[in-house]
Amino acid sequence: MKRPLRSTLNFVGSVLIGAASISLVLYFVGWRETLGAMRALSPLGAIEVFGTVFLTVASWGIGWRILLRAYGIRTPLHRVLGARLSTYAVSYMTPTLYFGGEPFGAFLIADKVMAPATRVFATIIVERFLLGVSFTLFMLVGGFYAVTSPAIPNAQKWLLVAGLGFVAAWILIGLVNFAWNLKWVSRIIRWLGRRIPRCQDRLARAAAKVSETEDEVSYAFTRHRKATLLAFLIQVVTTTLTVLRPQVFFGASIGMQFTLGQLAILFSLYILLGFFLWVTPGGLGTSEAGAIGIFRLVAPSITTGQAVAYSISFKLAESVFVVIGIWYLMQRGLSFLERKALAARHHEHNPDGTSGDRGEPSGR
Repeated sequence: MKRPLRSTLNFVGSVLIGAASISLVLYFVGWRETLGAMRALSPLGAIEVFGTVFLTVASWGIGWRILLRAYGIRTPLHRVLGARLSTYAVSYMTPTLYFGGEPFGAFLIADKVMAPATRVFATIIVERFLLGVSFTLFMLVGGFYAVTSPAIPNAQKWLLVAGLGFVAAWILIGLVNFAWNLKWVSRIIRWLGRRIPRCQDRLARAAAKVSETEDEVSYAFTRHRKATLLAFLIQVVTTTLTVLRPQVFFGASIGMQFTLGQLAILFSLYILLGFFLWVTPGGLGTSEAGAIGIFRLVAPSITTGQAVAYSISFKLAESVFVVIGIWYLMQRGLSFLERKALAARHHEHNPDGTSGDRGEPSGR
């Protein structure tokens, strides 16, 4: 089976799984109870939910632009935001938590600036990595509260600690690799090339590009430290907004107040759930089912309908930016194809590089 067809079938399959999952959740929980919990959210509360998502997405774009400018890539803010929304939309629609759309963002920026694609992609890697560091720090706080909380059963405590250890280990490996430019990724690719002779040339070319990108990434921790620190602080802000989501929704709908420990534990469990079970577009169905178990564990007073309503409400707010990102990506993609078609038509009419009937160089 050809790769495009296989990818399409996988995506359609994940959509069907998500639709079936959310249908089952609503069937067992009760869609009337879920809608009732959503209607309990005041108009001001709905604005707060949407505003939380808006500030998060906008901060992602601002943090990325800071890194782009530090690397000497000058591009308007609206273009950076459009590319970041496109990255977010593709990542949201693919069954991988917060990842998957990075190549599209790199293309949308590199297509308009005089900079190597590897440099643009390096800024995306740094931005994503800083977000991962920020997530990990908050998750460690949640892990501490979970371990010291008598309300969390020991089995769940050990699962949380194991998950946190797994994520933190990869973040630490990435930090050491990037900060000291150890080039572990390109070395692994070259090692694979030596073990697979028929793919040696292709893997050698890939390793060269990856090595170039690793050099660019390392500059964030050597040449561009101030910009990297500022971008990291912005990522801390975006993570804080994500941590506060339960308080925003349930504070506006039922007037509930969470403790810092509860919010930290909820955040940690949600990220771990998404990390291992984000198998449908937007986590459709799996995140709603997970929300029931997570809130029952941390805040038992919240009903199953309220937990599902919380998940769906934020998903609706996120879908607005997903649609905008897809629209922007389609517009830019069509523009790129149009330029390619015009260039091909021009080359067909003027294969010798001349313009008009007088045989003058086209550059005059």
